[in-house]
This record gives sequence, structure tokens and C-alpha cells, in this order.
Amino acid sequence: MAKAIMVVATESGTGKSVISLGLCDAFARQGARVAFFKPVSGSTGNGHRDPDVHFVHKMAMLQIPREEMVAVSPDDVTAAIKKGRYDDAIDRILEAYGKLAKKADVIVCEGVDSVSAFPALESDINVDIAKNIDAATVLVTSGAKRSVEEVVSNVVVARSQLVERGADICGVFVNRVEERRHADFCDQVRRQLSAHKIHLFGVLPDLPVLSSPRITDVVRALKAEVISGDDETLDVRIGEVLVVAMGLDNALHYFHDNCLIITPGDREEILLAAAACHACKNMPRPAGVVLTGGFEPRRKVMDLVTGLARRRLPILRVETMTFETAINVSNVHPVLDESQEDKAFAIRRAIDEYADIERICGNKIDGAAHVVTPRRFLRELREKARANKKTIVLPEGNVERMIKAAEELRQQDSVNLIILGDENEVHGLAKLLGVKFDSGVEVVDYRKDKQLDDYIKTLVDLRKHKGVNEDVARDLLADRNYYGTMMVYKNRAQGMVSGSTTTTAQTIRPAFEIIKTKTGISSVSSVFFMCLPDRVLVYGDCAVIPKPTAEQLAEIALMSADTAKAFGIEPRVAMLSYSTGASGKGPEVDLVREATEMVRKRNPGLDVDGPIQYDAAIDPSVAKTKLPESKVAGRATVFIFPDLNTGNNTYKAVQRSAGAIAVGPVLQGLNNPVNDLSRGASVTDIVNTVNITAILAQGN
Repeated sequence: MAKAIMVVATESGTGKSVISLGLCDAFARQGARVAFFKPVSGSTGNGHRDPDVHFVHKMAMLQIPREEMVAVSPDDVTAAIKKGRYDDAIDRILEAYGKLAKKADVIVCEGVDSVSAFPALESDINVDIAKNIDAATVLVTSGAKRSVEEVVSNVVVARSQLVERGADICGVFVNRVEERRHADFCDQVRRQLSAHKIHLFGVLPDLPVLSSPRITDVVRALKAEVISGDDETLDVRIGEVLVVAMGLDNALHYFHDNCLIITPGDREEILLAAAACHACKNMPRPAGVVLTGGFEPRRKVMDLVTGLARRRLPILRVETMTFETAINVSNVHPVLDESQEDKAFAIRRAIDEYADIERICGNKIDGAAHVVTPRRFLRELREKARANKKTIVLPEGNVERMIKAAEELRQQDSVNLIILGDENEVHGLAKLLGVKFDSGVEVVDYRKDKQLDDYIKTLVDLRKHKGVNEDVARDLLADRNYYGTMMVYKNRAQGMVSGSTTTTAQTIRPAFEIIKTKTGISSVSSVFFMCLPDRVLVYGDCAVIPKPTAEQLAEIALMSADTAKAFGIEPRVAMLSYSTGASGKGPEVDLVREATEMVRKRNPGLDVDGPIQYDAAIDPSVAKTKLPESKVAGRATVFIFPDLNTGNNTYKAVQRSAGAIAVGPVLQGLNNPVNDLSRGASVTDIVNTVNITAILAQGN
């Protein structure tokens, strides 16, 4: 039977979704099948699109479909109460919960925002649900602008009321405590709650990233026209709001980093000043400008503004006047959004640092040891990387996603980083994004680096047989990827990750020319880690070699087995074909059969079988019929595809159809690890790829 935890707030605005995500993440880290359940959705209508559900589902990498994680809407409950049919609403909730319980080891249920949500209801719907699903209840309360005594009193009263109604209260979280008083607050509240025999699971500081709206939130709330700005610049968070109606000399004194300037649309000098701040390294950089009154700057002014700000300054236009606009902006409240990875990172860090999750989780969930979840796999990446920290170079220091990923990696403390780019530009971009680099991050201007002359000489020595002289080498090293690759070759870094803005060829060509392949390896290949709901599989090669020979296919299999083993996956290799065993003939099957024999000769201790069809490799029932004596059939963990066409299409089909998380491509066969990103790589993708690269570097 699934274990149930009910998260209930003492009042609205406590941030209970922060706790819900933390609990889901912690249970998944144990290897449990986790579900998030919102019995009463936070939205109305038949769609039941609840932002909390979408956010937690994506950020905790849950496998159960989102639509199964909600039961009824507030309107459904209200209508049922009015008709005297409240029990019908509870029955619908229990029916939805029962379906989830068959698919999960643990279910984190998030209660209604407030006990006053349904004032006509004589009982407490949270308690009614918790009792019916036998859930332990976790209280969440806010410490924002409250004394210790006020928080303790609030918790004691809330617990007393819930216990009186039949709830089982296992403990409490205090959320949103000002960071400056966090340490003392935590000690005092723990002592006072202990006197009331109430377990304190954690005191979380107020996280600015959760309370700061983004420019895009303002666009949505005010229905503003975007005159200038793209998805990345509109995603910047607002530090404060500044209404500017004074002269420029006086206004400049009030400019701050990440401030949102609200000014009449005909005050072009204010707009120009905001843009100029982006071009001046010693001035604060505003997050954006809202032009009021329906005015729009003249074309030549806008040309100058975009040139000065290098298109990094979002500019919005609204019809409302300045005072009304300021009031409207002050009423913009951020919501959890599945695209906001920085919020998820901040929540995980806070839970890891300040919450005693183990006290809630208790012993390992029954059955969890048999399940490998994506979250567990990705958490282990971080731990493996942290155990033997390596330095990874990120050439794309001008890309926002890379800066955000660098911040997360430093928070994880899993790697040291070198970021390439103009120092003022990189730090300016980090400043704009609210990112602070501490020890462990080095910014290197590759055009002025003191090692440049040595790198030029080295590149000439390596490539002179190809006609590379000093001038050609200098031109090549003006490319970030070439420079980063040379850093890896010279062991200034132990690996490189790039490609979020360049092609695969631009990323890996320098590696072929400088780092080169390992002794005995003829070709570089790749694997994807396919994170399925109940296991992690390795697929190779799905990204590099179009039509491998038998020798190359054998190499891919052997390297993929080694890669799997390096990441804790026991390699059982399936050499895939359209035929299983001796049942089929033809050149394609013969090639796979020949490659399989090569693998067996080169590594007799490796479990490998082929040719074998995918269903026989993965499904035990099919394996019993087609290859009953095989050690691999039905149990394969490493799948080697006969060509790139088959492999690439299969991994994408599984990724999209089965909801799998595809981590990769991870290149294998190079003397030092260099990995390519897709141009649509998210911050999470970058973080995972960097950690994988660091782990691969540990083996060199």
C-alpha cells in the first residue's frame, strides 16, 4: 500500500508547494515511485490545469501523468456542498487517489490553500481526505514578519484544531523566514515547539527567487506590448520597481540592478539612460522599462537603445498612465511555472540544507530498492561528480542558460568551472540574472589569456602536418570551442561542455583534431541514458556514426558497456537487429552477428547477445520464447543499434511516447571528455551533462 503524506498550510501564502516538491524529491531520491496529488485543484474548469501540479510534476521528474494527479475543482466541491452531496466529492477524490496508489510507493498530497476555502462546510476537507487515505499530516506555516512566539502560537492552535477533528499531525515546517534572523529563529522555535511536543522538520529561509516576479509575469498581468525583448531577457527577475517622473540627473541616483523602470513613454531620455547602463560596466543594469500612456519611442531612438543595450533590455508599452501602471505592477505576484528551473533549484537547495527530510521519510519505502527513477539516477550523478571534483570548461559564457547552470553547479559543489568570455560581459550577464559566482568559478577571456601564446605553439606542433602555422592557429583559437578544447588538452580543465548555440560539428571537430581518440579506438561514438519510470537504460550510438562497420559496432558496444558500468549500471549488452538469434539472414543481420562475435572475443566476461530484436531484449516474456537460454534477453541494459537511422529514431520515439528523460548524447572514445549540447538544451540538461562529463574525466 502506498504511503501518504498530507501537506496542509495553517493559512494561505505559506509556500506549501515548496514543501511538496521537497518531499517528492526526497522520496524519489530513495528510489521510490512517487506521485504528487492535488485532491482539490487550484484551478477551475474541465481542464484542471493546476500550476502546482505542472511545476512539481516536471521539477521532481515524476512519471505518472499529470492529469491523474488532480481529482476535483473548487467549483465541483462548492456545487456538491450546495446540493448536500459533499460525500460525492470525497468519493471522487478517493477514487482518483486509489488509482494513483496502485502506481506509486508514496503519494504527497497537497491540501486546500486554506481551511476557509469552503466556509459552508462544517468539517475540514483536508482532514476528511487525510483520514480516508490514512495520511500523516505535515503542517506548513509562514515565519515572514512574525516573531517566534507568534509562529509557535499559530502552530499550536492549528495543530490543536486539526487533531480535534481527527488528523494525525507528524510535524511542522516553518517557511519564509528572513535570512538575516534565520539561525536564531530556528533555534528558538525548535525549543518552544519541543515544549509542546511538536516535531520541527525544518525552518526554510525566504527565497527571493520565489517572491520576485519576472518581466514576463508583468507582460502577462498588464497585457503589455513587448517592443523589445526575447524569451531569455523577459525571463529576468525584477529586484524592485522604480517609478521615474523626475529629471535624468536625479533619476540616475535611484537606478539599481534588476530594477523595473516605469516611466511615461515620451520620456526618451530615461529610456536612453537605461540602455546606456547596459553598455557601461560601472553602472547598475535595469531589468527592463515599462513605457506608459501608450506612447512609443521614435525609430531612431529605438535603434540607439537597442545598440547601446545590445538587445538585452526588455521594453514594454502599456496604455495606462504611470500611476495606474505602478499600482498594477505592484499587484503582480509570481506563480509556480514549469519553465522556471531556477525556482526548483532554489527549493531543492533549501530543502537539502535546512530540512530534516529523513525524519519524515523514515525507513526506506517498501519496494523502492527495486526501482531506479530518473531523480535517483541524476542525484547519483551529482554525488559521483562531487566525490572527485574535476574542472570543466564552458566556452559559451555569453549564454544565459550557461550562467544559470554554472550557478546551480556551484551550489551543488560537484565541479569547478572555467567560463570563457569577456570578463565584464560574463559578470555583467551574471549580475543581470542575479547570479553570484563564488570560489570554484574562473572567468577567462580567451582573447587575452596569458596562456594564448603557448596554446598557439602547441596547436602548431599538433597540426603542422595539416599546414597549420602560427597565423592559422591564432585564428582557430579565436574560436571558443577550440580554445576550450586546448585547455582540456593541456589539463587546465579535465573536460568541456558546449554546443547550446553551435552545431555538433563545431563542438566536436576541435576534439577530433586536438584531443583525439584513445589508443585502440578507431571512432568516437555516443550513448544516451534513457531514464524510464522503472529503470535507466543505455542506448548507443544514436548521434554520431551513420553506418557503422562490424568493427565500429563492436567498439560502440564495448565502450557503451564501459560507460554504463562507470555510472553504476550493470552492462548486459543487446546487439539489436530485425532478427533474433539464427532466425533471419541478410547483410544487415550478418553484420550484427559478426560484431557480436568480435565483442565476445575482445571481452569474454561481458554479457552480450545478438542479433536480437528489441522486444526480446527488454521483455522477459518474449525472451522466454525467442532466446530462453540467454543471459541478456529480457534483461538488457545496454542497447546497441545497427545504424544511426534506427538509433536516433528509436531514442526519440521512446523519449516522446514513454515520457522518458533522455540524457545525452554522451561522447565516448576521446582521450578526454568533450560533450555536445542540443541547441534547445535546458539549464537542467546542461547541469546533467556537465556532471556526466566530470564523472567521465575521473576515469582518465
